[in-house]
Amino acid sequence: MLNLTHGAIENASLDKLTGCCRHLDTFFSSADSDIILLSDTIVCVLNAVFSFVAVFANIIILYALCKASSLHSPSKALLCSLALSDLGVGAIVQPLFVAYRWAHINDNLPVLCTAGIISHIEGSHFSAVSFLTMTAISLDRLLALLLRVQYQSVVTLKRVLVVLAAIWIGGGLWASTWTRNQNTYTLVSIIYIPICFSITFVAYLKIYFCLRKQACKMGKHVNPLKCIRNNANDMNFSRYKKSVVSMFYLFCAFLVSFLPYLCHKVAVSISGWCTSTSVLFSFALTMVYINSSLNPLIYCWRISELKQIVVRVFCRCRERSVVTKVKYVSSRDQVKILSYKRY
Repeated sequence: MLNLTHGAIENASLDKLTGCCRHLDTFFSSADSDIILLSDTIVCVLNAVFSFVAVFANIIILYALCKASSLHSPSKALLCSLALSDLGVGAIVQPLFVAYRWAHINDNLPVLCTAGIISHIEGSHFSAVSFLTMTAISLDRLLALLLRVQYQSVVTLKRVLVVLAAIWIGGGLWASTWTRNQNTYTLVSIIYIPICFSITFVAYLKIYFCLRKQACKMGKHVNPLKCIRNNANDMNFSRYKKSVVSMFYLFCAFLVSFLPYLCHKVAVSISGWCTSTSVLFSFALTMVYINSSLNPLIYCWRISELKQIVVRVFCRCRERSVVTKVKYVSSRDQVKILSYKRY
């Protein structure tokens, strides 16, 4: 009787896990196993490499943001939130995604289900945080243009931190509904994604037209993003323009990385799960995760102070490696090398 009960419980647990796995990968039964095996292997390698890149690069960016002095504190907090979500993708989501796909290759159902569920939940969480943070960044840039002098008194660090706390908590609550209530998860996705996209698009469009209007007042009837250099009033338009363009590049990179995933959703709704949509699913999620490795490059490319700090960090590491190499040479040679480095 005890054995039967234990077996029933074990079967029930297995059925529950299998049900979750069917929800994760309903295409297993109909997909070409050889093609899926190859795609999973490639995806595992890509995510393993970019996981390391995302962790290393975003730690450097967070350090640079802490050291940067020219950035306004609320804007710095928003960028830190974005870098933290990217760090979470590299440190948590991608390793779990690798374990999930590797377990699929080796037919390890418990690991597949556990790693797959957690990676999906955390991936949804960090993606929501990134998307909402980028929406907040677009509104921050719009308020900086509209409020001018009052901007620093209205957009304070305390208020931004409250908004970011709401974003992180709200994103986590939404992601957790994936295992409890699929209808709620889908409904919230359908609502918040178009709203955030619309707000961000309208904010950047409003910024463009405001700058264009300012350019016309200055008597320059050309593209305002190329003609405005400064303003005698309360803000440096050249610096503001650069910050807006930088944040817009981040938003565009985010959208481009999510485009394959949206295409996958459309393909599944049309043809259902098959070999091609299964392969697209794995590579689409990989593209979403790779975005976390690309954002630090955009920071260094567009924000000069962050670039300078990052370069200094690497220069220090290089100097330390040189000193380590000459450590076991004769003391006189070492003094000569170190003296040469100072000059």
